[in-house]
Amino acid sequence: MWNLIRGGTEGQCARVAMGLAERGHVHRVAVFRREGFFLDRVEAACGPVIDLGIRRMFSLETKRAVVRLADWLREERIDVVHLWDIDAVIFGSMAARKAGLPYITSRRDMAQIYPAHKIAMMRYADRRAAGIVANAEAIKAMLESEGRRLVRVIPNILDLAEFDRQAERAGAWAEAEARIMVGMVARLDPEKDAATFIRGLSLARETEPRLHGVIAGEGSDRPGLEARAATNGGKEAFTFLGEVDEVPALIRHLKAGVLVPSRNEGLSNTILEYMAGRLPVIATDCGGNRELVNAETGWLIPPGDPGELARCLLELAADLDEAEARGQAGRKLVEHRHRADAVCKRFALLYDEVARD
Repeated sequence: MWNLIRGGTEGQCARVAMGLAERGHVHRVAVFRREGFFLDRVEAACGPVIDLGIRRMFSLETKRAVVRLADWLREERIDVVHLWDIDAVIFGSMAARKAGLPYITSRRDMAQIYPAHKIAMMRYADRRAAGIVANAEAIKAMLESEGRRLVRVIPNILDLAEFDRQAERAGAWAEAEARIMVGMVARLDPEKDAATFIRGLSLARETEPRLHGVIAGEGSDRPGLEARAATNGGKEAFTFLGEVDEVPALIRHLKAGVLVPSRNEGLSNTILEYMAGRLPVIATDCGGNRELVNAETGWLIPPGDPGELARCLLELAADLDEAEARGQAGRKLVEHRHRADAVCKRFALLYDEVARD
């Protein structure tokens, strides 16, 4: 894995490794950057986290690092290698083949933002893998349309006990009760398209001025988004929080969660957190979003459509009881499909199956 930060694929890798280690499966973890929220906890559960020392795509040192990784896999008597992100798939598959070990690749988004050379190398690794794990049916369908086989869908983990504990902590995001707070938690980069959120909420405020947008996250688009927000209602309409570590505590103060990516989305951890917090969700019909969001749990809209987003926000504001009911349905979905014990069991079965073969 690249590193062990809290969110995204990194956090899912950490949770699966720790969850299986707690259930008696021996795991070892190797990363490109020995850093992140879960580093100490992963080491406590799985043993020392190895820094691969890979810093560049093509270099002599990278070739040496692949050889060191292959040697380490043999020394640790690894049975199965699971490669979690695109860089791990590229270089880890080289090391696994050199060590003579079966490996599993992961596909956790629609691969629409990567350069052509990385996609080609990832596909080469997929074709030689003992299995491919996707976290959404949309990704599986894409892979199978491209001729990939042995694709298994295993969804993301959402630790509800941990989420609920964090949600009880006091947050600094409470606003006047007269406002209808709607939040978007995301990296502020082009594919997440926060500009559509800003424009859609601004349109809705022309009819319902109580609506207020809360944007949590950092990224290259933030300066431009803040400038856009300033001309669409300013501080009366939007609050930018920057990076937020305790998202569950923030969610407690919201009436809905919004995620409107234009492309590339797999199964969204952010949407799962919204649902765990009993928020109705407004999301674009992109990647795996439709596997979580429907008429029972929220609203699904076309990408890049601020007018439709505004319509959904007005529907939300007009019937907050109905919105709350959709949020409760989302919580039940998470409880049913995304508990750590059930997800970890599916990974354990896959690893055992590959090791036996």
